[in-house]
Amino acid sequence: MNKIYFISGVNGIGKSTIMPFLSSLLPADKFEIHDFDERGVPENADRNWRISETQHWIDEGMRLAQENKSTVICGFVKVADFPDSESLEIVKIFLDAQPETIRQRLTKRYTNKDGVFDENQKVIGKIIKEFIDGNIYISGQMKEAFEELNAPVVDTTNLTPEETAKSVADIILSANAK
Repeated sequence: MNKIYFISGVNGIGKSTIMPFLSSLLPADKFEIHDFDERGVPENADRNWRISETQHWIDEGMRLAQENKSTVICGFVKVADFPDSESLEIVKIFLDAQPETIRQRLTKRYTNKDGVFDENQKVIGKIIKEFIDGNIYISGQMKEAFEELNAPVVDTTNLTPEETAKSVADIILSANAK
């Protein structure tokens, strides 16, 4: 059965990092894997943009289902961004990590090649500390929302990207068999 899979989580959780590993674990003739942001992210990306982009990927997933393929989308999508539809089977998977792990990953991401972390740099218009703290805060809220849907949660705190991808691929292959 062809399905649409959304792998969500905050910045720094590992969504983009696991994509190449997922590609090696999921048969290419049965799955297409996409980065939620691959069509570009506008400077003022907001909830309306996420809802619109979510709908784009759902439409793409329905198109690919006609070609006998399932679609996997990796990106920051909140539960509230999904349309209310009982006719759509969308499998939602949430990637989680301990707050300190998220902080370390984002600090590393925004440290320059010389090892300097500029506390005054801005990301999406926010000072980096505010950006990192916001991701840690929203991660807890998102986890609760996904758990309320009984969505699988993969804790990436102590997993390598390869191990995370294997956990996600196992969830997808199990769900796809149903």
